Amino acid sequence: MKLLFKRYSSSHIGKLIKDSLITPEILPQLGRQPSSHKRLPNNKRTNSITDKWLKDALTRKDKLNEDKLQNVNLRLNVVLTTLQKLRTSDNPALYFALLNRIGTGHIKWLNKSGRQIDAFPPDRLPLEFYHELSNMLYKLSLRSANDKIALAKFSLQLLDRYYFLKTKSLTIEGKFRANIKFLRNCTLLIVKSQSNYYLRAIQRLFAENSEGQLLANLSQLAFYVETSQWTSMLDILSSCVPDSGLRGSKERERAIQLLELFSPCLVKSLKVMIAQNMENEACQILRSLSEWNFHFDQHDSSNLIQLSQNHSCLKVIETMNGLSSTTAVTRQFGLEKLPTDVSLKQSIHILSKDNFEPLKQDSFLQFLSFKLSDLPLNLEVWKKHIKEVDDQMQAESNLHSLRAFFIDMLLCHLSVRKDFDFMLSLVEHIVYEKNLWQPLLLTDNIVGNKENSTFHCLFHGASQDISTKLTLLALYNQLNEIGYQFTSHDFLSMLKVCKNYSDSDFFYFAFYNLLVTQSHKFFLFDKFSDKFSWRLPIQIGDAISEWLSSLEIDIQENTDRVLQITDDVGEWYVENKPFKSEKGTIQPINIMELRKIFGERKTLFHMDSEIFQKSKAKRDKEMRNEALFTANDAEYNFAADVSYAKRVENLFSYIRSKQMQQK
Repeated sequence: MKLLFKRYSSSHIGKLIKDSLITPEILPQLGRQPSSHKRLPNNKRTNSITDKWLKDALTRKDKLNEDKLQNVNLRLNVVLTTLQKLRTSDNPALYFALLNRIGTGHIKWLNKSGRQIDAFPPDRLPLEFYHELSNMLYKLSLRSANDKIALAKFSLQLLDRYYFLKTKSLTIEGKFRANIKFLRNCTLLIVKSQSNYYLRAIQRLFAENSEGQLLANLSQLAFYVETSQWTSMLDILSSCVPDSGLRGSKERERAIQLLELFSPCLVKSLKVMIAQNMENEACQILRSLSEWNFHFDQHDSSNLIQLSQNHSCLKVIETMNGLSSTTAVTRQFGLEKLPTDVSLKQSIHILSKDNFEPLKQDSFLQFLSFKLSDLPLNLEVWKKHIKEVDDQMQAESNLHSLRAFFIDMLLCHLSVRKDFDFMLSLVEHIVYEKNLWQPLLLTDNIVGNKENSTFHCLFHGASQDISTKLTLLALYNQLNEIGYQFTSHDFLSMLKVCKNYSDSDFFYFAFYNLLVTQSHKFFLFDKFSDKFSWRLPIQIGDAISEWLSSLEIDIQENTDRVLQITDDVGEWYVENKPFKSEKGTIQPINIMELRKIFGERKTLFHMDSEIFQKSKAKRDKEMRNEALFTANDAEYNFAADVSYAKRVENLFSYIRSKQMQQK
């Protein structure tokens, strides 16, 4: 099983590389260890896994020495393929162990046809290994680890050494061009450090080696995107898509490749422009990219089109349709011809007139929620606005489904833009005063909205406030009683509010219920390795990592416990492969088996308000015994949490009573 959250011990990325990758050819500043130094713990064993891989790469006449590689012929493509598989299977320890082994020997490298590769100084690794290593370092940088500065330093040293070997290579001077994917990887490693100092350093290396202004501009764009400097990003964007007629054929081809490699930054820039209603500017960038024969992949294209529909940027959709062989469906139930300043009430009027049915028709009308942004942070103003829109809907259609659509749009907007108290107050107004509890329940049936309906919005809104642990517990218990279909995002919201050791029992309660209901969705088939694997989603792994890193006591104990749980659950799925034969669906792990994995005496499998308060008091006492106090303790408001939780319980009690009255 591949873990997506880091282990808080001595296995940080920077230390892993320093311990394993002590190869002067790659990192000359670390120096070569004495010959008596045993680099690998298993290098005395002739049957170690690295020995096996190297034997696969040997020519028939060579033999592998158990301690060192001396004067052997290895096939480059076989070793590279092994490294690529280790990278893809997320095994950095063995990856660097193998790279270290080949870097400390005297090897003659052979190409696929068996001829020696001699276009680089003797006893130096071929440049292909630099390209491959940059891919691995970039993959490591995607983790939520505290090693991004270390990776940035490594990438600078790697690039500097790469250019040095380039000048010393036997390739004819002037014809050698650096691998642009390697340059992109090094750039993004630097960018992820968010250090302007390292950015300037890599740009100087590019300038000294005549890599061209476009690469420097794209690296600057990537830096602005990573650091969310949107104004600066917009200023430099046009220079990243220059006049396509100014280049020769080779330079043009290289520029197109660079643009494609940096396409995530370009896509993010376009998304910012669309969100800011910079429609004309976005269209100009799209037209400039088309002159370079640049094409977005289907995923990015779909996301840009949907975002444009959400923000009613119809010119962008038309431009993308003109540049693409496929055409997006842009009809918005009569809204496509409306000016952007049309009010929400006018939009609802058109939807009602066109008999829009959100429970049957899929739509891209989320952009209407942006028309709520102008309302001030005043509860009475919002209540008045809700009344006006609802009165209009009652007069024109009185359809519960259209009112459900309006409520869902309203709460999705509130969950990300207002505090939880404000959001909960409006929900209470909708249920108690407006008597719209039926449309509220219907939001779960809106087409294409299964994972973003009202109650999921409540989970997300509550997770934005640190004083909502008991509130989220109450919300979960109330919905669990009626058999509600939770998503992994609901449990992510519960994990996010865990901020310190006092939250331990609540954390394991949420983690357990996540695995009860969602773990079968994390069991996937890896096409590359041709095997099944089980892994936690990245966001879940990040939330777990954040909680583990915030613990004041028992850090190692909890880290080991979480790792053991995920290991055991993953092993259960991989070993049992619990498929239902009739449909090919995956059977969730047995609850009794999962409880055994968590530990019956260690975990609270049932938790209500009283149990929560007792468990928190117990953990608080353990903290006081250690004389520990954190900023998170001061931020958490228990009284507010109790109040929110009671209001949530009252809401559900009221809705249940209304349902009983109608039976």
